Amino acid sequence: RRALRAVVQATDADDETAARALDAAEGDAKAAIVALLTGLPPGRASELLAAAQGRIRVALGLAADPD
Repeated sequence: RRALRAVVQATDADDETAARALDAAEGDAKAAIVALLTGLPPGRASELLAAAQGRIRVALGLAADPD
């Protein structure tokens, strides 16, 4: 599955961890990536992505500096 491969590559997570993150993020690969890299819940990862206009790097920055 393409989304699973993207999550594994972006996070270095194993397939099982990446699959669980994808499931928790309801199939949203970007939210799964942000959630895995930050330790945040998928819902919060989705909020950050929305604020970042879908850009993972910006969402990660927002997670690191919530102000």
